[in-house]
Amino acid sequence: MILSCSKKSLEKTIGLEDKEEVSEIDETLKVILESEFYTPQTTFSVTKNLVDDYAVDNSFETDDSQKLQQAIDDVSALGGGKLIIPSGDYSVAEINLKSNVHIVIDSKAVIRPSLRTDDKNYIMFGFGKESDKISNVSVTSNDELEKFTVDLTHNNNINVAVFSLGNVENFFLSNFTVLDDYTDFSAVTAGITEYNGAWYFPKNGIVKNANTLNADYGYGMVQIQAGTNILFKNLEGTGGVTLRLETGWTKMNDLQLGGVSNIYGQNISCTNGNAAVMFSPHAMHNGKAYVENITANSCGFAVRIEGGFVSKKYTNPELVDGTFEEVEIKNITTTFGNNAQLKPKHYKYMPCELRNQVATEPIKPGGESYKGPSIAGVVNTPNYLAVLQESEVIANGYITGFEVVNDEESTTNCE
Repeated sequence: MILSCSKKSLEKTIGLEDKEEVSEIDETLKVILESEFYTPQTTFSVTKNLVDDYAVDNSFETDDSQKLQQAIDDVSALGGGKLIIPSGDYSVAEINLKSNVHIVIDSKAVIRPSLRTDDKNYIMFGFGKESDKISNVSVTSNDELEKFTVDLTHNNNINVAVFSLGNVENFFLSNFTVLDDYTDFSAVTAGITEYNGAWYFPKNGIVKNANTLNADYGYGMVQIQAGTNILFKNLEGTGGVTLRLETGWTKMNDLQLGGVSNIYGQNISCTNGNAAVMFSPHAMHNGKAYVENITANSCGFAVRIEGGFVSKKYTNPELVDGTFEEVEIKNITTTFGNNAQLKPKHYKYMPCELRNQVATEPIKPGGESYKGPSIAGVVNTPNYLAVLQESEVIANGYITGFEVVNDEESTTNCE
């Protein structure tokens, strides 16, 4: 898949030092087809029902993890098929998906993470985490127009991820709402995972029709640190970053394994958060990423295009600033508001007259982000090819000059 843009937009590239090196590219943007990312299964060997076949009792008080895992194992062992989760209340954690299992969850179902007595990081649903490769898997609602619910607001611990993608190929996640409570993970995470001395990462998949509410500044709907040929579509986030292409995991950077390539995003929105879309390579060298139709309402930024850097946490002495091979962003609409999530490191991009409107107390106790006014439409500080035509940034309510900002335009000498 090749990203295409007009030559005119390339001439307004942000982060490109020598535009004479840019070759002629087709005028028409590529049509993104879901069939290029995921192949759905059309026949099923078996269909199981979690309540009818495994006597799950529809109570939050009961940990359903063991029965759900048994059902997944059975469906996979029988040649693959559907596992129906009816409407009701469920508590699960540390579930491992298996190949050829397609979970269909009733839109009226509510799933919570099982209560824990320790404070270790954990996941609810793992896709090829510390296991052999799994393939041809999906989790979705039984109704294309209605979402099932994952409720994190009653969890005693805040260190939980809902879906974690590892050694998985041909996957599909769709139609879910995550009720967050400023947890310390994005709802969907994707990264490298080790199995038998080798490292793997997700390939060929779709995450679509999902939203998260009350996410923390540093997290949000999705964070992908490793993966190739993945489509993110129709994603909404209240709080945090909705689609975070940030490859900052210390181990991955030190090993120089992972990173992202051929990542596509369509219809990504943010409300009262950090940003709708973020690019931050740290010390990884990533491939191409293309995101279009981005909306932000009262967020710090609609899009953050960050340069690479070598963190002090990394121990590999040969690391250099990370990059993307190419980033292209199309069609941004952002509206100024006063309920954005902000960090002091970005105040330098904010108009001086707005800085006294930032709250003095963090959004959550002990947190590092503050409620305040939107800073700018787009912040652009890359050290790699990032294509953005400023005429495609519609910024409503911003002070003139703060539609798109960079380091050269930052205002550090406010009274």
